Amino acid sequence: MSELFSADFLFRNAILGGLGVALLCSLLGIYLVLRRLVLIGVALPQASAAGIAAVFWLTGHGHAGGADTHLIALAASLGATFTALGLLVAGQRRARSPAEWGVGALFAISSAATILFVAINPKGDIEMAGLLRGELLAITDGDLRLVAGVLLAVGSLFFLFRRDLLLTSFDPEFSRTLGREPVRYDLLLYLLIGGGIALGVMMTGPLVVFGFLVLPALAALRVAPGLVAAFCISAAVAALSFLGGFWISYQADLPAGPACVAVAGACWAASSFLMRLRVRRGAAALLLLLAALGLTQGCASRFEAAAQRAASPLPRGTLPESLLPHPIAVLPFSNATGQSLTIPQGFLDDVARAMGSQTAQRRYTVPDALQQRAAFELERRGYQVVVVPVEQKRTLLAGEPLAAAGAGAPAGFTGPVLAGKLRRFTLTGSGLLLVQLDLALIDSQSQDVLWSGAAQRPVPIPSALTWQEILLDAGAPIFADAFGNR
Repeated sequence: MSELFSADFLFRNAILGGLGVALLCSLLGIYLVLRRLVLIGVALPQASAAGIAAVFWLTGHGHAGGADTHLIALAASLGATFTALGLLVAGQRRARSPAEWGVGALFAISSAATILFVAINPKGDIEMAGLLRGELLAITDGDLRLVAGVLLAVGSLFFLFRRDLLLTSFDPEFSRTLGREPVRYDLLLYLLIGGGIALGVMMTGPLVVFGFLVLPALAALRVAPGLVAAFCISAAVAALSFLGGFWISYQADLPAGPACVAVAGACWAASSFLMRLRVRRGAAALLLLLAALGLTQGCASRFEAAAQRAASPLPRGTLPESLLPHPIAVLPFSNATGQSLTIPQGFLDDVARAMGSQTAQRRYTVPDALQQRAAFELERRGYQVVVVPVEQKRTLLAGEPLAAAGAGAPAGFTGPVLAGKLRRFTLTGSGLLLVQLDLALIDSQSQDVLWSGAAQRPVPIPSALTWQEILLDAGAPIFADAFGNR
């Protein structure tokens, strides 16, 4: 399991961030199911997605989205969720018609609005389509900190007000006689539900949020001997479903979100089957928990093996073997495409940037990602690598590789440097990535070109929807072409 928490693990953010959202939803889902608010759990994530899609359309969000676009999108997600929740609650208190009517109308309107905003937005369709499909690879370090903070806050509030929430949820009249006004604790519960849904949709999409709001809670309540056990079992089922589904999606190249929800559905079906066999609740719960622990260990070992396979040595291609004893400094790549090629980042980075933080002024770009991938590919071919920080990018000349090598070599560095210029990076409608990347290995002292290569072949990426997925799928073929060992 320590491999999952390693900062160098390729899928660390996706696993930890998605797992945090799954655990958060599994706790909130117990109250949704017990209070018969499951349909609200359907409509609210869709309303949140509509708010995000509206912001992407209004701001012209796309591959070069503004620095504050994701922060505005998170605010829109919160606003749309709480607005929809307020309308539903007010409608339930005043209207004579069944509550399901309003929930169904909200779901239909939100779904239509989301699709229309995506259809008329020519720039943000990739990010929004990935969000609706439930992809997880775009989760950043800032998102992880945000999920951890929200999960800690929700868990603390649930623990501190557990008795009041339960009492006002299932016996409001008795709670009034004890001096506990049900409306106050209902507002607290709705605040937790709305905030958790808005945050989860922004990171993992409405499908994942709704699936983990309902399925782990249903499975836990079928087999749990008590309410405290139901919370624990729901969290365990969520962990099992997420890790198992993520491993299935990795092995079969499937969308991670739907795969995780499918495994959660299988857990619910298994719990229902156990109860139909008249297995005692305690025994059935133990079986589910053992399955969760077993599959979690199995998934961790599979990911570790996959990471070891990804780091296995590769042929050197046309790279000179004489440079093996010398470390290579990989300079920040220059951008000659005429596009900013900005990769959307996390919400906390946007907040820090909006507040003037000096540590959050730089936006992560495609050339930055390709620089990191180049260092990784060189290490796989047996070379020693020194990555020049992207913060030094402003000191580099945007011209030819020789000038970049002279300006960008680290102080006191006398070995070879790798300079790169990205000339084209275009995604076609047929699932092809058109790339032109020029690379050169240069002696930092004599300025002699020791080796040069280029990636010019189209790269097929049919299953990639987010820019993080595109770079992940296309990285190996790009450098296999440039280094001459496709």
